[in-house]
This record gives sequence, structure tokens and C-alpha cells, in this order.
Amino acid sequence: MSDELLRLRPIVHASPTDTGLHVRGWSASFSVAGGKGLWTVWQRLAGPLTAGVPPEQLAVPDQAPPAVAAALRLVIDQLHEHDLLVRVPASWDAQGPPGHVARWLESVAPRPARAWELMRADAVAVVGSGAVAAAAHRALTATGLAVGPVEPGPGLVLVSGGHVVAAGCAADVGFVVAPGARGDVLADAEAVARRLDGQAGEPPEVLAALVGSAAAHRLVCAVAGLPDPAHEVADLWHDTPPAGPPHQPVLVARLDPLRAEYHPWLSAVRPAPPGGRTADVLGDPELGPVPAPETGDLPQVPVKLAASGDAVGYGTTRDSARLDAVVRAAHRLAPDTAVVGADAVHALGLALRTAVRVLPGTPVEPGEWESDPTARRWWKAVVLRFALPAEVEVTRLGDGVVRAVVRSGGEELSWAVEASAADAVAFAALAAAGRAQAGVGEPVLLCGAFPVEEPTVADVPWTDRAWYWPYGVREAEEGLQARLRELAGVAEVKRVALGPVLHAAGLVGFAVPEVGR
Repeated sequence: MSDELLRLRPIVHASPTDTGLHVRGWSASFSVAGGKGLWTVWQRLAGPLTAGVPPEQLAVPDQAPPAVAAALRLVIDQLHEHDLLVRVPASWDAQGPPGHVARWLESVAPRPARAWELMRADAVAVVGSGAVAAAAHRALTATGLAVGPVEPGPGLVLVSGGHVVAAGCAADVGFVVAPGARGDVLADAEAVARRLDGQAGEPPEVLAALVGSAAAHRLVCAVAGLPDPAHEVADLWHDTPPAGPPHQPVLVARLDPLRAEYHPWLSAVRPAPPGGRTADVLGDPELGPVPAPETGDLPQVPVKLAASGDAVGYGTTRDSARLDAVVRAAHRLAPDTAVVGADAVHALGLALRTAVRVLPGTPVEPGEWESDPTARRWWKAVVLRFALPAEVEVTRLGDGVVRAVVRSGGEELSWAVEASAADAVAFAALAAAGRAQAGVGEPVLLCGAFPVEEPTVADVPWTDRAWYWPYGVREAEEGLQARLRELAGVAEVKRVALGPVLHAAGLVGFAVPEVGR
């Protein structure tokens, strides 16, 4: 007799359809078409699988009619493929965890028995006070874990073996940080509490219960080797699911209405690059160090605009404008000596361009850039759409280095330094048009070192470089920066420390080198 049973995960539900059957679980589903008889096949199959069958018995009977055999084989294969079946010991019901815990583990754990074994391996210490600690203690006890009495202490700290979770709850807001080593977790909890700056006072019972239970949930998942809850909700709370869970997620809970959601966090003690979601992480409305980048009421034609507080970002797409906005906002948090970029290539490109900006050069004939569709498009936006009495001065600073400066009425609106006259004019004109569109006063620098997202439009015959610009310009940045170093007469450019939070966001700072040193 088999010492294991194969069961349908308790979270699995099925519904008949006009053409067959739809089966769904926690994060996966499938449909089978083949007639209404499939529902009868499912009912015959689901009964034994709910109770559990030895794995070797989950097979198509030899005497089954061909159509029924094909339907059974298809449904069984789909259940396996979508991870809707789980193995448990034959003694699971009699010797396993309490029924409600067993059903939960069967729903979410790859190996429920192993998860239960890990949960029982170490006692749980609860350090805290008040309603939050009481809620965490109740939730942990309900899982069948060995939980000691609440020990007095600030905030809430849950410890089991090498796993630690910390939380806090003010009168209006609470949070739970990601599990980890004790020192890191406590440091993150202290920093999150400062960032949220909640109201002093005892939290309402409902908020305390939510925060305490959520902390217990994160600890239990960490101990049992299950995915952190943040990895599950990422695909459930959004009409358009994000690419993955929030960066270093912290649960933030608030009242009026009662709500809780995981937000990205830039940990100074657990730094990790946020990948391509820098704008969302830096500008998170709850935990970001700069205001969330919003398009709001800003006009979006012809330049895409976004604002992070009063810092305006410019781009040819919404995403690039949002990233530009948060980088400009972050620049205000950095030391005065730093030029801040979205990454090292961008920051170094800005520093080197600033260094050679004032160098003399030779005039470039207009014909060198006027025939370029991109340069012409953005220059027309300046002088025709916004009707600025502008002029552009294009100067060659050296081989493969061209500067463009846009002025109006003697006032400098924007400038750019690029490898070609066309790109230099295009970036300078884009910046000047964006400045006119946004109504801001300071000169604007945009450049080809900026990391632009890959276009989502397919590469089809009717598209050209102008369609995707400025995507692809950055490919020439390495060679351009080498020429800029040579022009500036510098071998090395000094990095400037931006602080742990901006560093954790992947931002980089460089000092502008002095020409000839």
C-alpha cells in the first residue's frame, strides 16, 4: 500500500461551461473543450482526488471508452501541468496538523508535510506590546506553532530559528517589513517607521489585528519555506499585473478605508538593484524618497512630461518622462558636488558633457542636421508649435563630438552634446520644447546616455530610426564618452557617494571633472 496520497489542492474549483470545463486554482487555471460530458468526467474524478488516491492509481482505466479515456488523460495532464495536485503522507489526516492548517498547506505548499515539519522545528518568540502583539500571538497559535508568552518590547518582533519579522503600528498606519536577519530587519523597521511618520497613540483594534496577523503570516511563510505573501498578491490586486512582486516589499496598512498593500522599499542595509522599476521604487507614494512621478494635468503633446514634486521630467514616452522626473528629484537629495544619473553610464555621460560644455569649437553647417527627420521634428516643435523666436548654435568640439545650444531672446533654453549634429540638435530641441510645454525656467539637458526602454512596437518595414528615437542612441555612448574624456583631458572621473537610499535605487553620482585635470 502506498505511503503517499495524491490530492486535489483544496483551493481548486471547477465550473461547467457550454463547451466543457473550466478549472481554477490560486494562481493558475485551464479550460477544456469537448462537450458537456466533460463535467460528468470531472465529477467522477474530483471525488476520489479530494479524499486522496495513491499516485499509481491516478491512471486511465483500460476498459474506458476511447472518448472518456482521452478526456480523463487530458484533465489529469492539465492538473499536473498547472500544479493543482499535491502529495501528502497517507497518515496526514490522522497525524498531521490541525485540519484548517492542513488544508492551507495543501493549497499553497509544494510539499505540505515538509512545510509542517519546518514550522514545528523551532518555537516562536513574540516581542512587543498591546493589541498588535496580541494579534500576532493569536494568529501564530492558531497555526499550531509552539509560541511562547509575549515578551515586552517596542514595536513587534517575531523570531523563529533564523527567521525574523518586524512590524510597527501607529494610530493611523502600520507596516510589516520583509523577513531576514535580525539586525537588517530591525534597521529596516526603524527606517520605515521614520518614513511613514505615523500619528502617535494606540492603534485601533482593527488596524492592530491586520498588522499583527500579517506579520505572523510573513513569518510562517518564511519558516515553512513558502513564497513570501508579497509574491502572491502582485498578480491579484492589479487589473494589469506588474512584472513581479514589489521591490523589497513592505506591507503598509491604513484606515479610512481599511486597506493594506505591499510597497517597494529601498533598504539601506539590504541593498538590491530595483531593475527596470526605478521610477516606481523611488517615487512610491508611501515609501519612496521622492514624490511619485505623475503626469497629472501636464500636457503630453508633443513632449511627454511627468512631475515628481516640482521636478519636471521630459521624454518621448511616459516611462522615460517618469524616470527622468524622479532622477531630477533625487538629484536634489544628493551632495551639491554630484551629477546624478539613472545608472553609471547616464551619470558619467552627464558629468563629461557638463565638463566640455564650455569648450570652443567650429560651427557646423545647418545642412548636416536639417535633413534628419528627428532633429527637424523637434526643431519644428520649438519654432512652429510653440512659436518661439529661437535659434540653435551647433558647434563641433572635436571628432565625433557636437554641441547644440538653443536660445531665445538671448536666453539659453537647453543644450546637448552628442556624437552627431542631428542627435545634438534633436536632444536640445526636445528639451527646449519640453521646457516651453511645461512652463519651467531653468535650462534643460537631455542626452543619449539616458537609459531608454526597449520599444514595444514590432520592427516592421514602415518604421525607421526616427520612429524609435532616442532608443539606440545609447549604443554609441561608450565611444562618445572616450572622446569626451580626451577632450576634457581627464583619465578618471570621481564618483560621489549619494547615500545608502539613492545607492540602493541604482542611482549613481559623479563629480564634474575640471577640464585639463
